[in-house]
Amino acid sequence: MAYDNGESGRTEVYITSFPGGGARWQASTNGGVQGRWRGDGKELYFLDPSDNLMAVDVDVSSGTPRLGVPHALFQAVGVQRQVGAWVVTNDGKKFLVDNGSTKQGSSEPLTLVQNWTAELKK
Repeated sequence: MAYDNGESGRTEVYITSFPGGGARWQASTNGGVQGRWRGDGKELYFLDPSDNLMAVDVDVSSGTPRLGVPHALFQAVGVQRQVGAWVVTNDGKKFLVDNGSTKQGSSEPLTLVQNWTAELKK
């Protein structure tokens, strides 16, 4: 399980076992919030204070988590920091980030095209 904790004076992202809790390991090194797991649990993503979307490798094969060095994937310019402001696909290859660029009350439509490759075959 990943969670945010600010007891040190700066909010950081930690991981712990679930259920059970107990020991915890700090995943972020320079501040972080909103941890999200890749589907296989081998990578954790979070936002740093500069709006960089960060990733850290997580290896639990030995029973005790070993964390890699957090590294920036990209800057999430203008990301909205409320809960649910960004999501990642199960494979960790695609991110959807709410950057707040749509005006409040806008009625501009969003078109989502699925299975577009099938149209190419016609």
